[in-house]
Amino acid sequence: MNVIQPRLFRYDTAKYDFRKMVSEQLQDSDLEHLHARSDNSDQVVARANDQSTIWHKRFYQIGPQFFQTYEAFIDEVVKPVFGESVVYQKIPTFRVHYHKNLGVGEFHRDRDYAHNVNEVNFWLPVTRAFDTNTIWIESEEGKEDFQPLECGVGEFWMFNGCHLKHGNKINTTEQTRVSFDFRVIPYSKYSDTDAGRSINMKVEFKIGGYYKLMV
Repeated sequence: MNVIQPRLFRYDTAKYDFRKMVSEQLQDSDLEHLHARSDNSDQVVARANDQSTIWHKRFYQIGPQFFQTYEAFIDEVVKPVFGESVVYQKIPTFRVHYHKNLGVGEFHRDRDYAHNVNEVNFWLPVTRAFDTNTIWIESEEGKEDFQPLECGVGEFWMFNGCHLKHGNKINTTEQTRVSFDFRVIPYSKYSDTDAGRSINMKVEFKIGGYYKLMV
């Protein structure tokens, strides 16, 4: 497939107030300083435990209002990018990138973890993402010339995470970055033949498992 170069989008934060919903779910409005209220935030995470903070546990108990807004966002903002029905990640992946730490335990391509190669990644921070607290990504597959994807609240990135290697650097900024991300496949490119399973929860990469269909 043709690799999609990273592309920055903006969205209406009044209509899709993800920061407010995430803050309420985490019971903490000062998202940029979660590291100051977290045990062991200075112990650098690895791939096996980068989803194990107290904030992850709280986020994954989030209620239906978030998912109603999330699905409206997929329908009204994301799907028009493709111009057709889409298959999308049912539960987005939550990330916390503490000061002096990582948000994701290793640089990788998503296909390293058996993801569908037709997936397109969407990454939406609910705090400012900049310098070493953001994602770093290569410009071409195999080039490893990593550059940061920077953005503010009300913006999100689209990129080909299955093909372009990406990851985090140790966060030397004074701010924790909080974000969530999800994967989308144009329905015309969807196939569940030889579908793998997600690395943490072992959910099968199929509609009704990891994915839902938005027509």
